[in-house]
Amino acid sequence: MNDPGRRTFIKGLGAAVALAPDVTLRPARSAYAADEAASPHLTRIRRDWLITPDEARAWHAAKDALGGPTLAGSPSWRNFLELTERELRASGVVDVIRNPWTYTRWTTTEWPDDSHWSLHVEGHKVRVASYGGNSGSTPEAGLNGGLVLYQPGMPAEALRGKIAIVLKPSAQAALAAAERDPVSQAPAPAGGAVRTGDYEYLSDVETFPDPLIPRLEGSRLSPFGQMGLGEDLEPLTRAGSIGALIVLGLSYDALAGLYTFPVPALHQLPTLYLDIESGARVVEAARAGQRATLRLIATTEEAETYQLFAFLPGRHYGSPEDRRILLLTHTDGPSISQENGALGIAALVRYFSRIPQAQRPRTLMVFLDCRHYMPGMERAFAAQDLAARRPDLYQQVIAAIGIEHLGQMQPEEGPGLPYHLTDTPDLSTVWVTNNDQLIAWAVQAVKDNALRRVQVQCPGRPGLHGGEQGPWYGLGQIARRLGLPGVSTMGSMTAYWTTRARLATFDAPHFVDQVATMCQLCGELMRADVDEIRSV
Repeated sequence: MNDPGRRTFIKGLGAAVALAPDVTLRPARSAYAADEAASPHLTRIRRDWLITPDEARAWHAAKDALGGPTLAGSPSWRNFLELTERELRASGVVDVIRNPWTYTRWTTTEWPDDSHWSLHVEGHKVRVASYGGNSGSTPEAGLNGGLVLYQPGMPAEALRGKIAIVLKPSAQAALAAAERDPVSQAPAPAGGAVRTGDYEYLSDVETFPDPLIPRLEGSRLSPFGQMGLGEDLEPLTRAGSIGALIVLGLSYDALAGLYTFPVPALHQLPTLYLDIESGARVVEAARAGQRATLRLIATTEEAETYQLFAFLPGRHYGSPEDRRILLLTHTDGPSISQENGALGIAALVRYFSRIPQAQRPRTLMVFLDCRHYMPGMERAFAAQDLAARRPDLYQQVIAAIGIEHLGQMQPEEGPGLPYHLTDTPDLSTVWVTNNDQLIAWAVQAVKDNALRRVQVQCPGRPGLHGGEQGPWYGLGQIARRLGLPGVSTMGSMTAYWTTRARLATFDAPHFVDQVATMCQLCGELMRADVDEIRSV
């Protein structure tokens, strides 16, 4: 598969690009367990058995019926989980388990309703893109204090009683460029830097400005990696700051409704997010020694949430011979598609329910987790995870599949061009554990289902061009953590960190193509000889 002599080279795309060979990657029979009773439609996907785009859109409309983010324990989340469970039950799942617990949920008003969060500088209102999640609350009148531009290592007395402005790297670069700072004109580092955008296969290569690093295409319009409070939170709270303003180098339209990620634990440092235009204004005000009033009215409540487990029985379900494929996603998030992996799994389960149980060699085990957007995330609620009480939970699992962020389209913005979504799919990724057979199946599934603008990556081994294939993001980690063969898929999340990304931003046909691809990979795992697909 990686024989350079079998690659086609294309030039004229800004760089020479090596494509995967257009050869048949169907595995030899030895890759399958001997099972003549298994349905051929485990791996030869029947499109008429898949969910239709209209049905997918209807599911998402029902998910979005209450509006706002589906954060664990909220009314919108409960609506989403009830919808998903109904669809799973209609497809024949059995032994549904709810693993519940109660936690303290923090909430305020959601964009475009900014009635509970605002910023005024010397009495003049400044436009605010969003609030900082779990960041406490102010009195009704807000908190008034001097503005100070935060610098790491600055003395505590310079921050005490102040509203600190935190410039994320994108904002620093944008402001430096606007001021014609010489630093912004510094040349890029010399060659030799590690490139982490390589891959095993990339579809629609010709649509990427730099196919060697396709993930960078939408990164300019993505807040990922810069929206978290992270290392800034502790020094500000320790010093006694009364609030924080987080400035990113993006437009208001790109940031409106942004939800904090990684999600911090509950704390008391009222925080607001500002776009680059509002950020430049408050930086100027800080330099002029001006004061501001930060207002963030939030409430807390004790809310019940739960993990959901269910099983689509395979041929040996209920016996010691049963083996299972784990289907995993999270159910909480801010937008129409950040957490729609549960609907992807429901669509996958519906497909396999059309195959008689006797022709399903393995059981599908559904695990819908609620902890991704809870305060402190999964790590903070490790003790509540059902696996903490049931060490046997994964005993019969032989492979894992993660599904999230489906049906996403790419945003665009430029000089004279307002921020908007295009009709081009966002880059998505199919990650695979390190096994030639699994990689071959993944590439074939992408081709068979004409999945657009997707890369197949296997982190930890050289890619098609000899470079690193990046880290495991998202749910792909669970297979590695459990020491199992596995695959996962995830959209690149440029526009979908915000609560304003609702039904109008969802592409149903793309969702169906992604589901079809994962159905084919799931079918391969249902038939596979486990010894043949172990990681090397």
